[in-house]
Amino acid sequence: MKIVVQKFGGTSVNTRELREKAALKVKEARGKGFSPVVVVSAMGRGGAPYATDTLLSLAREEFSNLDPRDLDLLLSCGEIISAVVMSQTLRRVGMKSVALSGAQAGIITDDHFGDASILRVEPERIKKYLDEGYVVVVAGFQGVTEEGAVTTLGRGGSDTTAVVLGIYLSADHVDIFTDVNGVFTADPHIVPEARILQGLTYTEAAEIIQQGAKVIHHKAMNLAQEYRVPIRVRSLSDEDEGTLICDIATLTKGGLRILSQKRPVYSIAHRRGLAQVRVKLANTGNGELKVFQSLAQEGISIDLVSLFPEGTAFVVDEKEGSKVEEILRREGFEVSLTLPCAKVSLVGSDMADRPGVVAQLVEALREANIEILQTGDSHITISCLVKAQDMERAIRVLHHKFQLEKVG
Repeated sequence: MKIVVQKFGGTSVNTRELREKAALKVKEARGKGFSPVVVVSAMGRGGAPYATDTLLSLAREEFSNLDPRDLDLLLSCGEIISAVVMSQTLRRVGMKSVALSGAQAGIITDDHFGDASILRVEPERIKKYLDEGYVVVVAGFQGVTEEGAVTTLGRGGSDTTAVVLGIYLSADHVDIFTDVNGVFTADPHIVPEARILQGLTYTEAAEIIQQGAKVIHHKAMNLAQEYRVPIRVRSLSDEDEGTLICDIATLTKGGLRILSQKRPVYSIAHRRGLAQVRVKLANTGNGELKVFQSLAQEGISIDLVSLFPEGTAFVVDEKEGSKVEEILRREGFEVSLTLPCAKVSLVGSDMADRPGVVAQLVEALREANIEILQTGDSHITISCLVKAQDMERAIRVLHHKFQLEKVG
């Protein structure tokens, strides 16, 4: 039996018309000889009646201190509603279908309510239904503890559900349906001429996602990379195959070009909603250690760390800016914030061995009068921090500078 897992996000199942389009994608998979397992998110986004954020707002309005166990039970309802409605849609177009909650699908988690981790999947019930010719629709974003308490998997949990089911069912691949047609050279809403990247290795895709591209949640991508589960990023509105994410051997066998072997930069990712923190250090020799320890104790993540003799600079989420400033001032540091900021990242290959990439980046942004607040790099990325108001222009300028409209 060839199994495919197809994940449909909230914007893909929000209306009857979209659900019928999703059903056609399921029917298409069956026509190719696959037994589909469908994973759904809650319908719509914040404000929609059954969206997760809507249920969360309801809980917060009614109760100031809702028990995390009860909150997870409430938040799981959105995906269960979506699973039932999607299953009925599949029946309406002529397919046998059954809806399962995360618990019924055998998804066992720890008891970290609100951000549970999947311990294992007991897939026997799913396999039984598949053997009987059913399309199985699973409520994403949820599982159940050994003791039977319903849990939710945190942001991106439906992506995680899909990939984990792909692992335990030995699926041929996992389809992730989003509101874009694949992974692009840049956000197509910002750069209309951006091109679809037809094939990416796990490492390439993981880096693009880590730097801010919101096509798959990074936890799900990491699992796919670890267990070598091929993923296709697709759209309901497009007949193309989207972007295939897999290993180099599979890409080569399929005749797809390996971008990393042909150009130093093949994508531009971005993250909004950041704040730059600058800290002046006394000449005591361990000031920076105290800075980082103070933030670590408060559970605050930092990025783009730069150290200087007289101080340090780093980036945090904008919503954490005031808290960071308060913590460090309490420790006696002189602190300044710059916000709102955004990080723009060039993603490529072997940048350290390809001279001139940084020079081109600086040249392009200076010619556009865009101030670079800070930079950072790795073997396959070069990131720069800019003011939020300059972000979209920076992405367009760099996309043109590195001729990414010619990818493909």
